[in-house]
Amino acid sequence: MIHIASEFEGAARVGLLQIDGVRVQESSEELKTMLNDLADEFARKYKAQQPGEIPMVKQIRAIFHRAGLDPTRYRPSSESLLRRAVKGKGLYFINSVVDLVNYFSLKTLWPMGLYDADRLKPPITWRVGREGETYTGIGRDQLNLAHFPLLVDQEGPFGSPISDSMRTRVTNESTRILWITFAPPRTTIPLPEFAETMMRFNAGVMKSSIEL
Repeated sequence: MIHIASEFEGAARVGLLQIDGVRVQESSEELKTMLNDLADEFARKYKAQQPGEIPMVKQIRAIFHRAGLDPTRYRPSSESLLRRAVKGKGLYFINSVVDLVNYFSLKTLWPMGLYDADRLKPPITWRVGREGETYTGIGRDQLNLAHFPLLVDQEGPFGSPISDSMRTRVTNESTRILWITFAPPRTTIPLPEFAETMMRFNAGVMKSSIEL
């Protein structure tokens, strides 16, 4: 389902989940409480630490160094969530699928991408972004993707552990999702837990589960 380019071989553990038949809606009060409680917990836990001193943050930043990108300029999405929590800004609510992925991204401190599978054109490659490649990021302006750790399909770049593209974002009309996790090497990614929790909050059926 995904080809890892030679420059990223051994740089990360990559987990992929495809779940079909999901119902995307406003997050339930239970899910919102889970997110808020986790943000409060991490705000207390990490308020006295600089993010760069946290071992898991260091390991994820190493993936960016492999691509030749400064992770203090373009931060991993998981680190951005942590910084919001520590600053007491709380986590924003988007929808029941995105919010659940953000919950696990903050909990593990691993960047995760979420995509509408019907908007993807496989095969997918994970490689370093090239000069001249761009896309409009979710909640961002046009991003210059040179040296980004980049996910690319037949139509071009669509995702990154920094910010995903508007082209493949999950909306209330989405019914098939691809969830990609980037974790440190030799990590066991709890894909069964991810899938079970996604289906508990959003229904659906797991179609595939792969760790690379």
